[in-house]
Amino acid sequence: MKLAVQIPCYNEEQFLASAIDGVPAAIEGISSISIVVIDDGSEDRTAEIAAAHPRVAKVVRLPYHQGLAAAFRAGIDASLALGADIIVNTDADNQYPGRQIPALIKPIMEKRAEFVVGARDMDDIPHFSWAKKVAQRAGSRVVSFICGQPVPDATSGFRAFSRDAALWVDVIASSYTYTLETLVRLSSHKIRMAHIPITVNPPIRKSRLMGNSLEYIARSALDIMTLVYIYSPLKVFIALAALFCLPGLFLTGRFLYYYVTLTVMRTIPTGFEQSLTIGVGLLIIGFFMMLMGITSNLIHTNRKLLERLLLAQQKNEK
Repeated sequence: MKLAVQIPCYNEEQFLASAIDGVPAAIEGISSISIVVIDDGSEDRTAEIAAAHPRVAKVVRLPYHQGLAAAFRAGIDASLALGADIIVNTDADNQYPGRQIPALIKPIMEKRAEFVVGARDMDDIPHFSWAKKVAQRAGSRVVSFICGQPVPDATSGFRAFSRDAALWVDVIASSYTYTLETLVRLSSHKIRMAHIPITVNPPIRKSRLMGNSLEYIARSALDIMTLVYIYSPLKVFIALAALFCLPGLFLTGRFLYYYVTLTVMRTIPTGFEQSLTIGVGLLIIGFFMMLMGITSNLIHTNRKLLERLLLAQQKNEK
């Protein structure tokens, strides 16, 4: 089996060599290990250092800085082009020790999973702030709900993909990060997922992915909301329909109750016509929300069919 280890990076001339050197030179059951470096429009000597390293098989240079999601996707394409049977993604700042790669890919090699995520124990990471730990746990719970299975660490970038799982990978919801969408996307296609406990190295610099905890929480929340309406549109519009229909039913029922008990039974004018007007208006909006949900779900189903056709074409081409 061929393994490709992809390393997306941006201005990592100081630390890239350490991350590359940390990748094992040999792993039992793996015939070859290729390292792919994706230079996301760096302004320093990152690309030159990668190209000069004897263990790097390919350097992908993006023409300008496009963000982690684009660099990750370019790495997947390059690794597939090299004929990789398993693809590992890791960080250029050497956050994830390379010695853990054999354990990460083991479930794939044993055919127990097609997608494996290295799960960090947040309580054991002293350099994570309290706010970040809370945000990580909350985000993982929300993603677990969307995926329909436990996801202990939704934002871990230490991941392994089988070739078939990698063919499903795409990032369309965010230019910020790939971590959340790949979980939701692969689970929506019933890709078998596994999680293994990992440790992390002490930080060597501040994170470039987020400026502070509030920015991280805001961006992650936006990504999660985007993923929900992209991958579960019917649930979103059913919730919106209920938001309008329930008060609409209450107001319409209120009018009918007083109309029957006062006007019909006692010939007393009700004076609750405004409840009927607002209630019917809300019911109409709710009805159209439901129609939008059905239409969106049909579009979502059609996209999944197109993705399956594309996957079949890619397999035939390879």
